This record gives sequence, C-alpha cells and structure tokens, in this order.
Amino acid sequence: MKKKVLDITMLPCPMGFLKTKQFINENKNFRKIILVKGQKDCDMLANSLKKIFKINIVKQEKGIFEIQLS
Repeated sequence: MKKKVLDITMLPCPMGFLKTKQFINENKNFRKIILVKGQKDCDMLANSLKKIFKINIVKQEKGIFEIQLS
C-alpha cells in the first residue's frame, strides 16, 4: 500500500488539526503518516486520532513525532 505524509510541524495547533482532518478525508486508500512537532501537540492529536484509528507513534529527532495511522 502506498503511503502519504503530512508535515504539520510548522503549523500552530488548531490549523494542524484542520489540515489533518482534510488529509485523512482526501487520502482514504493510503497508509497515512503525520509529522508533528512537540510532545504536547503530538499527545493532543494522538488522543483524537486513537478514537478512530489504530496509531503508532515514533519519536524522530529534534522533537518531531511521527504518527502512523492504520
């Protein structure tokens, strides 16, 4: 399965959530990866996403987190 990556590391919290929702709706047949900056933003986004998806979080360098949706 092909994958799509959304990088919201430069977006403030509310805008990142909106972009994530749009990204998920537009890429239904792809494996989705979301890049988030900061533990707090990662936790808030992960809490919302885990209600619908099975998620896996991988910490990258410099405070960047990769949220993988399945």
